[in-house]
Amino acid sequence: MLVLHPPAPLPPLPPGQTVVLEAGVYRGPWEIRTPGVRLLARPGAVLDGGGQGSALTLSAPGIVVEGLEVRDVGLGDDFYEPDAAVVLYKCEGCVVRGLRTRGVTGGIRVEQSSRAVVENCTLEGTLAAPGLQAYRSDEVVLRGNRIEGFLDNLYVEYGERLVVENNRLEGAARYGLHLMFTYQAQVRGNHSQRNRVGSAIMHGAENRVEVNLFAEEVGPLRYGLLLQEEWKTVLRDNHFARNTIGLLSLDSRDTRLEANRFSSNGTALLFARDTDQNTLNATGNTFVGNLHDLAVDDPRARVVLKGNAFDRAAPLPIPHLPSSSFALLSARQPDLSLFALSPGMLLWEAAEARVPGLRLLALADPEALPASRPITSIAPGLVGLALLSLLGGAWLRS
Repeated sequence: MLVLHPPAPLPPLPPGQTVVLEAGVYRGPWEIRTPGVRLLARPGAVLDGGGQGSALTLSAPGIVVEGLEVRDVGLGDDFYEPDAAVVLYKCEGCVVRGLRTRGVTGGIRVEQSSRAVVENCTLEGTLAAPGLQAYRSDEVVLRGNRIEGFLDNLYVEYGERLVVENNRLEGAARYGLHLMFTYQAQVRGNHSQRNRVGSAIMHGAENRVEVNLFAEEVGPLRYGLLLQEEWKTVLRDNHFARNTIGLLSLDSRDTRLEANRFSSNGTALLFARDTDQNTLNATGNTFVGNLHDLAVDDPRARVVLKGNAFDRAAPLPIPHLPSSSFALLSARQPDLSLFALSPGMLLWEAAEARVPGLRLLALADPEALPASRPITSIAPGLVGLALLSLLGGAWLRS
């Protein structure tokens, strides 16, 4: 074991060496190119990057870094190669645990480093670059991190069988959670809320999204989660709450929506089409307190609803239609959403819910269940959510 005291530099290290950093400030940037090194920081140990590039680069297999605080990295904000607190490059099986940063351009960048683990880190950024980023790395585990104030708080591109779990993602300049071209990723237990746009999973296949919270994404075309050109994605036991749009599906096929809860959104579930079509099976989901439960701007969509619970379900032996004709029309003509809560529209939707001859049964749920209505009535702010959510149709067609 090697014990360092500040301001000692990092010396050449043999394979498998354990290095303990005592409290104090060390001058970087540092690079570790030796496999199996363990860098263990005592409380108060800080690596100062000197404002020059990335502070710590790991480029050999099996390196472990624990408990380190990093500050003063460079200002380079290239999306794929930002100046970061820690960079893992061709660092297979490496572990970064308990890292702390504040005011850094990029947090942790993982590139070509399969089976890497990043867990229990606290990263605060400057909104300029991604916070925790994995690129062309398979079987990576990103767990238990708190990430705030980056361009995308957590960004993954080209990865298979990743695990993204129990992270808290807030205050991003764009996406809280953003996955691109991933296959069989496990996304579970994350909290993504109050970001500039929302979260997105795009151009992937067979991903599983379970027990996450997507909340408080309010503004023009903001959504809890966007699925764009996804295939065979499974969403189960997630909560979409207080968003302009809860879930936006854009050209995503064979989606399974099971046992999710949509509460107090402007539009809970919105389908839109760019070049392809949406296909989805929804079972066992609960819709309560939304201004619109379902809106469709995809004439080719194939949506199957079965056994979902709605607070508007009528106690009649007929299928429940969660999307009114007005919601369908508003998705195509967003300016009509100004009349969403007018007395005439409320009466028309009430009539549709009870008169079979007025119902558009193509999107009906033949086994709908009643759900308890929220105690509070529709708040004025929720009207704004619906107006903003239905403006998305115009943007998607532009």
